[in-house]
Amino acid sequence: MAPVSRVSVSRTFISTFGFLIAWAYLSLLLNMPNWTGDLFGPNHMSPSLEVAAIFGLLALASAAGGRAGRSFCVGLALAALVLAALRLADISSHMLIGRPVDLSLDLMLLPAILEVLAGSASVPELAVAAVAVPAVLAGLYFLNLLAIRTAASFLERRPNRRLFAGTLAALAVPTLFGMAPYAPLDQGATALLRWQVAQAVQASALRAEHLDRFRSDPFAGLSEDAVLAHLGRRDVYVMFFESYGETVLADPRYRSVIEPTLADFDRALAGQGFGVRSGLIESPIRGGQSWLAHGTFLSGARLGDQGLYNLMLESGRQSLAHYFRRAGYETMAVMPALSRAWPEGAFWGFDRIWSTDDMGYAGPPFGWAAIPDQYTLDFIHRQKLRQRDRPLFIEYALISSHGPWEPLPPLLEDWDAIGDGSAFDGMAPPLPAEQPAWSGMTRNYADSVDYTLKVLRDYITRYISDDALIIVLGDHQPAPLITGDGASRSVPVHVISRDPELLAPFEEWGFNPGMIPASERQPLPMERFRDRFLAAFSARETG
Repeated sequence: MAPVSRVSVSRTFISTFGFLIAWAYLSLLLNMPNWTGDLFGPNHMSPSLEVAAIFGLLALASAAGGRAGRSFCVGLALAALVLAALRLADISSHMLIGRPVDLSLDLMLLPAILEVLAGSASVPELAVAAVAVPAVLAGLYFLNLLAIRTAASFLERRPNRRLFAGTLAALAVPTLFGMAPYAPLDQGATALLRWQVAQAVQASALRAEHLDRFRSDPFAGLSEDAVLAHLGRRDVYVMFFESYGETVLADPRYRSVIEPTLADFDRALAGQGFGVRSGLIESPIRGGQSWLAHGTFLSGARLGDQGLYNLMLESGRQSLAHYFRRAGYETMAVMPALSRAWPEGAFWGFDRIWSTDDMGYAGPPFGWAAIPDQYTLDFIHRQKLRQRDRPLFIEYALISSHGPWEPLPPLLEDWDAIGDGSAFDGMAPPLPAEQPAWSGMTRNYADSVDYTLKVLRDYITRYISDDALIIVLGDHQPAPLITGDGASRSVPVHVISRDPELLAPFEEWGFNPGMIPASERQPLPMERFRDRFLAAFSARETG
């Protein structure tokens, strides 16, 4: 009898150990935090009460004489896979754009996300991803199924159910003394699902309220003669600078690279008779979705998500470009990364939209941001700034500082040699074959910002010979994996002109002389720029 007893004890030990492993595995899967720095921290390593509840249902079913069938286990395994995928999406969202994933909005962004990934990776990397992603998902599913079947099999025996019940009771004791043996429920899978539902319901409920707000425009009644009359028909260039965030000044790693370039920029401007005022603006976003920042700036309404952006397109609100058009300006958007149709461009009031296919670029691609900023500025200068019969309002999207920040284009000293971009042939270094494109990204980010600042310095001091008003501003902070968790949404803004009268309103806003904004000042919300600008430069104030 002794050998039989030893075999029984061994089987009991193995089944108990397997059950604990299944509980630990499912807890780690469903308790994943939204920030990689918290992985395997105390909350992540604590047992999941949600998994315990599922196991409790399995135990009750077994006690009632039932048994978890194959289809039931498969359903639970698939549900765990969906929750794990949602958790991974939430981590990615926090790391890249600094907010939780929102399925009601983010699913429609999948094509744009895939486009960025495809443009940032080499063909071998894309091939590996095409095989690895399905393989990982399949592996997770089979691990889920194995864990659930292991737990169901363990709980079919009455002694094991009693042991499980005793374990739950033991874990409940510390709660009497204010301790938390389980992972927090507000960070669990159920809370994440509940938040997704609440977001969808809230968005629907607030739709009418937002639409009414968007349609309320205090400047809609301005006469044509009054609109932007104080600009004196001077050209205005708005240069959105991709991922140019406050972190370049707040983080010593980046400041050591960027500050000398800003100081040199300042000296070069002064040498050509330009004045500059700088401040901070609070973007509605972080890490990505640049069009939300552009839309916020143009519309004067905070567009913090895709739902609000889509609602704005229905509102009929006049954008800043519309007001420039009413003032007799030719309005243009220069978008060198726009590679597909953009029907909503008409809503924003642009007479002409320059996309990738319009740029005539014959040089090599530089990663996702294929067309160098230097080429973009030179091309538009040759096409429009030398040949026009009306003042210009141009919104540029400068993209060379877009992630993953490599390969970086060179800065050509001879702008006359740029031509159709073939001057860049042979200057695009290949992506490293033995390491991913995202390695060394912090230095690459700093170098890309440094590059675009030098391009702007050279372009403005070489080619802007009149009293134009130039507004250079970041669209958003870079991804939180560059800034760290908890960084602000502030971006620098520089206003440049030879005419002191055009700079005076920005001094009243709190902007300071020079290229380095005062960090102690409260940033101006980006959605307030339009109304302040219209009030400052129109012949009369409204509202």
